[in-house]
Amino acid sequence: MPPRLVAQLSLAAPLFCAGCVVWQDAPRLSYQCPNDLRFEARLYKDMALLEGQRGFTRLARTDDGQGGAPRYRDGTLLAEFGLGLNGRLAALRYTGIPETVYCQRVLAQGTTPDAVRAARRLAPTPPPSADPAPAGQDGGSFERPYN
Repeated sequence: MPPRLVAQLSLAAPLFCAGCVVWQDAPRLSYQCPNDLRFEARLYKDMALLEGQRGFTRLARTDDGQGGAPRYRDGTLLAEFGLGLNGRLAALRYTGIPETVYCQRVLAQGTTPDAVRAARRLAPTPPPSADPAPAGQDGGSFERPYN
């Protein structure tokens, strides 16, 4: 490669990386619950993606809780994040379980917890299927392209 082209590319590289910062994904927040249950959450502007030992769910964003705690819900679960003295607790309220399940955020050793906030971007959604379900039976709108 000619030296001039290499120099131009090396100057352009930081600009390309600056664009990467804008499109960062939401961080994975790990939680430990009673009975050794664990899950990971990614909080977005419009929904939360929760992945645990029993599968995966999407929760739509709802009004924030007391103190601005991010809240998400679907037909069976209301999840509230950033609770407790250090913001390390998540409260899970299931419609079929009378008690609230409190889970504690798991941090890498030697790190301090950052405030739990939703990412500024919309959550990624899969592309529409070739055979879409009838209206109201797909669990949500998937009109946005996968991002």
